[in-house]
Amino acid sequence: MKLFACICNQPPRLPTALAPVRATLVAAPPVSRWGLGYHQGGDVLLVRTPKESPAAVDLASPLTEIKTDCAIAQAVRDHGPGGTDNTPPFRYRRWLFAQTGLDSQLLTDEVGPRLTEHVPEYLRRNIRGRTPAELMFHIFLARLHDGGHIDDPNLPPVVTRNALAATLKLVRAELARAGKADAVLGNIAVTNGRSMAVAHLHEPLRLRRLSVPAERGERDESFRGFLLVSGGDGDVKEGFEDVPAQRAVLISRDLQISFAGLEP
Repeated sequence: MKLFACICNQPPRLPTALAPVRATLVAAPPVSRWGLGYHQGGDVLLVRTPKESPAAVDLASPLTEIKTDCAIAQAVRDHGPGGTDNTPPFRYRRWLFAQTGLDSQLLTDEVGPRLTEHVPEYLRRNIRGRTPAELMFHIFLARLHDGGHIDDPNLPPVVTRNALAATLKLVRAELARAGKADAVLGNIAVTNGRSMAVAHLHEPLRLRRLSVPAERGERDESFRGFLLVSGGDGDVKEGFEDVPAQRAVLISRDLQISFAGLEP
């Protein structure tokens, strides 16, 4: 299902930068539930709709009235647990997390409890829903906690990548132990509002370098931003770059972009 993540240096101009690709940010029906998380003035806020929609959903629509420099949105199409607590993206302090296409086998009686053991008790108390993605998020947070990085606002993107790689290694090992090595782990987007990492694990992931026009119509070099879109293989690809499989897009606080593998 559709997921997108964006980050820029000029919040008031983000809607203008997204305008040429708004059609790409629409989730096709039916949509079971959808949500958007964003950073604004030091706060991390959520707009979540847990109700099923028989019509297409424009995931970027709230951004026309919101000033933010960092956002993650996702639509879900499944028959899993409903309600607001099971609607992505998921939040912990400054962190936002979303994941697509995650196999429900992750929460079986055999695998789920073993993975939960790797999450400190104080983080477990933040798990409010019953989705595999939220559990993955808290395993990731536990890896950051192990390194003392969970509250570092200026965390280098490579540290986020390392925690994500360690999370994937642990989850894949437990699935293999349970005879479920072929379980699908979907694409992941995670941010603390200062930097961002988006991983291509399964379905298509595309990157667009955002721009806005200057007064005379040329590209305004003062604006910098990036958009990553997961899913929607039939979407228009012009102006997008395909992110290679098993690679993560890392975006730093100063909006420098790099690509990295996901090996531990």
